[in-house]
Amino acid sequence: MIPDPPIGRTVLDRLRVPGRPRPAVDPDRSRNLRRRLDDALSSLVRPEGAGPRPAGSGGGRQLAGEGPLVVTKARLNRVLTCPSHIPVDGADGPWPTLALATGAVVDAAFRQLVTVGSIDDPVADGLAALRVGGQEQLLHWVAELPDAEWSRLVSSVEEQAEGLRRRWPPLDPAWLPRTQEPLRVAVAGGAVELFARVDLMIGIPGGETASVALLELKSGVRRPDHRAELRYAALLEALRHPAPPFVSALYYTRTGELDVEWVTDEMLADTADRTIAGVRRLLEEHSGVPSSPLEPALCLACRAVDDGPRPATRGRSAGPVAAAVPEGRAAAAVRAAGGVS
Repeated sequence: MIPDPPIGRTVLDRLRVPGRPRPAVDPDRSRNLRRRLDDALSSLVRPEGAGPRPAGSGGGRQLAGEGPLVVTKARLNRVLTCPSHIPVDGADGPWPTLALATGAVVDAAFRQLVTVGSIDDPVADGLAALRVGGQEQLLHWVAELPDAEWSRLVSSVEEQAEGLRRRWPPLDPAWLPRTQEPLRVAVAGGAVELFARVDLMIGIPGGETASVALLELKSGVRRPDHRAELRYAALLEALRHPAPPFVSALYYTRTGELDVEWVTDEMLADTADRTIAGVRRLLEEHSGVPSSPLEPALCLACRAVDDGPRPATRGRSAGPVAAAVPEGRAAAAVRAAGGVS
């Protein structure tokens, strides 16, 4: 029997893990992780103005005039996925699909719930948040949805927003809850920038023990890369502070499931190694060098027992949008939310 999803105080208890000792602050942990990354990546990249390397030290990619190589979770997932599981479009980020649009609107509803304490009209407020956030392309795409697909989006968003209203607990302001928190860490002498954005962080770095929890919101079904994305964010937070996050969690808004993982030194080291492998492949790709064969253990889709090949496309194209937005319920809703420029 599938257990009922956690509600209210139970969600907080799952996130805070009361009674379990938390990792102690250890500056060496952060330094060792950074050294692990720097040592592996410094031979692959050369910061601008670094000059030629000594003979026998390896070539390295010159980044003159380019700025740092920005490594996001989407880019890591793409280069660490074998060809049979990667979409054929080859884009770094997801193209607009109904699932993506639904997730973006649900994310906005969640931010409103955390910051304001309530969700009023999740669809209208979510579309307005997309406009404020500069996601014009996605708004254009939503405005072109046929009525049937628009109805599916509205139904899914409203159902998931109602689940959030019923299950999600209020957060004490003393925990400093913050949404869409950007995490940036420069490594390899600034030649590589590791970047992630976290849906929710609670707790304040500092003190003698770890006190930060990370949470990612997912409006779709479970995927093998969800946990890897969150581990990447945990690694970045551990690089920024002497204390790592003590837990990371995935919250699935369709079902209310909360998947909590304790952050360990072993997990952080494994994630650092995975990041190094991904950066190496990104550099090969950027330089036009044929990538070396991907180790099967790095492809999360291959490791998932019940996972099959992904669809060859991501749904509707994100190509140029028409100048005139068709008159339909979706277009009317987008205009009511402030329109698109």
